Order: sequence, then structure tokens, then C-alpha cells
Amino acid sequence: MNELQDSLKSLEQSCRRFRQQQFTFISALERTREHAHERTKPVSTLAQVQNYLDHHCHNTTDQGILTLFLDIVRDLSHTLQRLESMMTEDSPASYCLEACRTLLYHNNDLSHIRAKYPHDEVNHLSCNEARNYYGGVVSLIPVVLDLLQQGVTSSQRAQRRLAAEQGAEPGRRSRAGPLSNTMATQAGSGAVKKGGCFPYNEAGPWDTTKPAWRPPGPINKH
Repeated sequence: MNELQDSLKSLEQSCRRFRQQQFTFISALERTREHAHERTKPVSTLAQVQNYLDHHCHNTTDQGILTLFLDIVRDLSHTLQRLESMMTEDSPASYCLEACRTLLYHNNDLSHIRAKYPHDEVNHLSCNEARNYYGGVVSLIPVVLDLLQQGVTSSQRAQRRLAAEQGAEPGRRSRAGPLSNTMATQAGSGAVKKGGCFPYNEAGPWDTTKPAWRPPGPINKH
């Protein structure tokens, strides 16, 4: 789990670096969409970005920023796979992982997703760009990163809860053990006090090892 957290921290740094270059990313998409004769079509899938990079990218700046975007997406996918390998089907993180898997699918339609506060990627677009062309593609990385972090947090919380329950169980047994042994020893010697007040044995609540009380005075013998 520590290695996974380190991977997420590294991804956060890559995402910050990419966010600082968002204007360059949007410019690259503008040019490659024009070369692909898709100026009226929104950028809605990862396969679309890959196609622009492979077939419609004609300068190193555009190639660099599109490659950085796809590299981050690939790293997110690898982190998702590592997290999935550590989870069970009934894990509380399973919903987050399923959502990540869907979002990172190469042909999934991204046009409907929007990164919310505190993320500001969508705010850096014009209204037309955000609504019609790039709102989904710039939201993908921050949304998936948030889901992965939520998955890790849920998994850690479940592990701590399980460890606490397992740690408490031996404690309960150890407290019950000496009490049971003491009671067994006392019961064997006839010395357990019922309710903590009276001597107790199988014959009843009184100590029958002493002779019965007799009144003082001469005893009449017949």
C-alpha cells in the first residue's frame, strides 16, 4: 500500500505539470482536429486523442503535450490495475475502481464528465470550448485521480478497522480466560461465592462443613 501511495504522489506531480500546460494541450487539439477535418466534432474519447497524435500531429510541441496526456492516462491505468489486484470484490473501494475502469476505457464517451471544485481545469476554457469540445477530456485526469485516491483511502480505512477487530478479539479471550479458570478452580474446591456474598457449594448456599447449631443447656435423652 505504501508503494501505491508513492505512485499516486508521483501522478499528482505529473498532473500538476500537465495542468500548467493546459493551454498548450488545447492548442494542440485545435490544430490536430483541423488537420483531421473534425473541427465541429468534440474530443470525446481517448482513442480520438491517440488518433490525432498518430496521424494528424505535425510539430514536436503538439506531439509532446499529447504524448504527456496519454502517458498520464496510461500511468493511471497501471495504478488502477495494481489497486484492483489488492482488492476483493466486496471491498468498499470497488465502486471507485469500477468508475475508473469505465472512464479509462479507450472508446468511452468522456463528453459528459466535468471536474468539480477544487479543480479548475474547466474554468480555464471558454464557455464554447467547455460545453462543446474539451470539457470532458480536460476533466478526465483529475476525476480519475480523485477516484483512485478515494479507493486507496477506503481500502486503508477497511484494513485499519479489520486490524482493530482482530486485535480486540485476543484481548477479549485473554480477559475471559483467567476468569473462567478461576471459577473452575473455585468450583472444584467448593469455595465460589454465589453473587460474591455467600459460600456456595453443590448442597446449597450455606457452608455445610460445620455442625448444626444447637441451643445451650442439657440435652434430654430418651
